[in-house]
Amino acid sequence: MKAKELIEKFRKSESKIVVTELVSMFAYSENIDSQVADNNLTFRTEIVEELLNDFSSIDVELIRKIFDEELKCELSTRRHDNLYQLCFYLFKIGELEDVFLIYDAKFNSKNMDVGTMLDSEMMYLNQPIDNVISFVKLQLNEKPELNEKYKTILNELNNLKRHPNYNLSEYSTFINGYFFGHENQIETKLTKKWWKFW
Repeated sequence: MKAKELIEKFRKSESKIVVTELVSMFAYSENIDSQVADNNLTFRTEIVEELLNDFSSIDVELIRKIFDEELKCELSTRRHDNLYQLCFYLFKIGELEDVFLIYDAKFNSKNMDVGTMLDSEMMYLNQPIDNVISFVKLQLNEKPELNEKYKTILNELNNLKRHPNYNLSEYSTFINGYFFGHENQIETKLTKKWWKFW
């Protein structure tokens, strides 16, 4: 099956059995006899790349499933090929519950490059930071078991609020440009006729 076919099947499927079968095609699968430590890493990467120019909230469950498998791969092998791009997708879709996934990738992964590479601003989830903080407080109160795994999440969000590298609008411009290319924002006005430069 090709990546595009899997995406289309996932979008159309209402059956948990079919979803489970599809996930098995890109699930983390350890390969100790190869330089590529995950049998399905290449296919997962193809799916992630295929989604780039055509993803929306309809794909959020697929993106979360790929994210889970990619994080398993990172925790086992320290390979993190697709985590940044998956976090970007979650940021763009903007569902508040995904703040925990992005936090996991940034702060709970084994490879320090992942934590360094992932921007804290991804935790904005394309929403005002106060909305994210309120949501996390509510979740931590309603589900106390989350407090152990996400001990510093509120501190990180409050630091992001107090000391952002970018505000939401600036970060959106930056990260969209990273994945889709920047439009040239610099306008030059020439006050001399071209022949008067010599």
